[in-house]
Amino acid sequence: MERKSFLRTFAVAAAAGPLLIEACKKDASSTQTETTTTTTSTNGTTCITTATEEEGPFPYPSGEINNPLNRVDVTGGQTGVPLSISFVVVNTNDNCNVVSGARIDIWHCNKDGYYSGYGNQPGVLGTKSYIGETWLRGYQLTDTSGVAKFTTIYPGWYSGRATHIHMEVFINNVLKKITQMAFSETISDAVHVSTLYAAHGINTTRNATDQVFGDSATDLANETIALTGSVSAGYSGTYTIGVAL
Repeated sequence: MERKSFLRTFAVAAAAGPLLIEACKKDASSTQTETTTTTTSTNGTTCITTATEEEGPFPYPSGEINNPLNRVDVTGGQTGVPLSISFVVVNTNDNCNVVSGARIDIWHCNKDGYYSGYGNQPGVLGTKSYIGETWLRGYQLTDTSGVAKFTTIYPGWYSGRATHIHMEVFINNVLKKITQMAFSETISDAVHVSTLYAAHGINTTRNATDQVFGDSATDLANETIALTGSVSAGYSGTYTIGVAL
């Protein structure tokens, strides 16, 4: 069975257990077909074609293209350290020029490591089901500067994966990029021992040993967002997604 079909069947069946970790792993049938490459434009601007990563758990149950959640603030009532991200989409085949009207979908787990929309998820608080919930997922279209902004919370984590956010980029309703974003472990560790996250503590899976990020140090460096801020004030950063159109 194809990975995407498996995940969507999995949503209907609401059966997770140890399959949660397996669904995250790269294999020959995954979407991992491209690594980061650097492009220098005619005006000297440098941009990178973002590495393609697997979709992983847990996309919108009926598929991201059918996700109706066009919103900047995706928190949906979830508590956590505030996180603001500006995504910039650039075309690495067009002098690194920005791409307006690109659709960026994001989704990630809450502070305790659970996803909305899926059932029977094992975790630090026991097995939880959030079928019908839509928190911490949504999409935005890039503006004339190629920017799409999201307000969310800093992700928690679950067994077997480094801290991350999933993204998909659609151009004219055609999927052009599936990838994932990593975080500095210095910041993640500080967040994960703070009051709201303390029940779970520091993530035991590090970026370099993660099933998705750990296969390429170059890709990991390019997939890690640079953030400013603090646990008390929240964090913000800009992440550029390079797509070869």
